[in-house]
Amino acid sequence: MDLNGKTVVFSKTICPYCVTAKEALAVRGVEYDVVQVNVDISKEEMQSLIQQRTGVLVDTVPQIFIDGDYIGGADDLLAHFENKDAEIDAGDLSEFNI
Repeated sequence: MDLNGKTVVFSKTICPYCVTAKEALAVRGVEYDVVQVNVDISKEEMQSLIQQRTGVLVDTVPQIFIDGDYIGGADDLLAHFENKDAEIDAGDLSEFNI
């Protein structure tokens, strides 16, 4: 599976954290592909793919890539967006030479 430049959520059908992650992406207008674990790919295939690409052994879903960059799980995604929002806010202040 080619993840280069893609936004992908490895998900399961019944998973509240997966729902949270997909909602966070949708609210920000981020288009993404969903790969259903145990439907489109086995858990072991997901683990192997992520470990080969990142060196990280994962055991849970969701697992998220944005533009091909590994983000992690739902909490990692929310933190990623908070950091991006903080960067934007700090950028807005730079025009005031603070």
